[in-house]
Amino acid sequence: MTKIAVVECIPEKNLDCSKEILKNFEKHNWVYLAPPKDQTKIPTSSTLPEGEGIIISSGGSLGGPNLCFQSLKNLTNSALSTGKWLKNHGLKPNECIILNSLPLHHISGFMPWWRHQTWDSGYYWISNSIMHKPLQLKQFSEALTNKHRRPLITSLVPTQLLSLIDNTDGLKWLQSLAVIWVGGASIPIDLAEKARRKSINLAPCYGATETVAMVTCLSPKDFLNGSNSVGFPLEDVEIEINKRNSLKIKTSRIATSKWKTNKFESIKDSNGWWEAGDLAQYITLDNRKAIQILGRRDSAINSGGETIFPEDIEMELMKIISKNQIPIKDIFVLGVSDKKWGQRLVALTKFKGKELNRYPIISLLNDLIEDWQPSKKPLNWYDCPKLSRNINKKWEIKKWQDWIAFNKPIN
Repeated sequence: MTKIAVVECIPEKNLDCSKEILKNFEKHNWVYLAPPKDQTKIPTSSTLPEGEGIIISSGGSLGGPNLCFQSLKNLTNSALSTGKWLKNHGLKPNECIILNSLPLHHISGFMPWWRHQTWDSGYYWISNSIMHKPLQLKQFSEALTNKHRRPLITSLVPTQLLSLIDNTDGLKWLQSLAVIWVGGASIPIDLAEKARRKSINLAPCYGATETVAMVTCLSPKDFLNGSNSVGFPLEDVEIEINKRNSLKIKTSRIATSKWKTNKFESIKDSNGWWEAGDLAQYITLDNRKAIQILGRRDSAINSGGETIFPEDIEMELMKIISKNQIPIKDIFVLGVSDKKWGQRLVALTKFKGKELNRYPIISLLNDLIEDWQPSKKPLNWYDCPKLSRNINKKWEIKKWQDWIAFNKPIN
């Protein structure tokens, strides 16, 4: 009888965790990949989906968090599809060495390890502490290259790329990699331009927990030639974008089911399509339709007749904060109802110090964005010391909209 085993994914014990996962697969169990100190209630139902696989938290803001059941077959199909993409771009999967710095309880961190299992490639875990020591990171990779003479590939999120590219050793490490898949969030335009100038082989991609990671990918060649898309669908994927820019995905590896509010729910519709939480559009690249992600469907607002994507505003604000060394640790921009405009943006801020005078800081920020369009300027700014993302590093919009209702703005 199929059971659920829980594996707590502690970064310092990735090797032990991966061995435990394999043992449970051999027993035909479902394995819940629990984040450290997780308190999620997992299903106790006896009517589990057939087979074995992983249970992994998916928590886009759209519809709130849920648990995805991804079968072993789906995991392997995803790895094979990514392997074909590599072959089509001149790399033999089994000759690559995968470097993985992402957490095992995220699909983006689990799949590099499963690709290694599927491809029989080289593989190394990269600890978070090493990622913050670019010299050691560079030296480690140089030693691997000198020993094996095989291409190194990795997956990063934009924040990791940002922290490494301005460091001399970090830059050399990035330049030494044959492919760097970048997902999890859009790459800011200025960061993408900098990566091109430095000849870094980025491969921006798009995917989700529900699709077992990437379903589209841009080649490093197309990236270096200036494309800001997430490329073309992989061979086992169909994409559909309607007139409202809603993105639908069809592939054999859509999650078996999801566990939400104490019951199993199907993820795809009767025709096999899954509606993602993002808006997208087609752009022409080499006379083919490439995919460009516009932003989150549930976070987009209409302000004064203009569609605004708050995550774009967040990125611009964080650049200004970094450039001007403003003591703000994090910022979340979201929409609220407004009688005149329909909706307006507000910003929740997490300051770096408890004793800071908030008002002059916000006043400075307002001065720095004075020439922005009114619809793109936050109407109000809030001091939110407990501001944080969920375990999937996503903002929960409803949670923070409720918080705003009970708190007063700084200004």
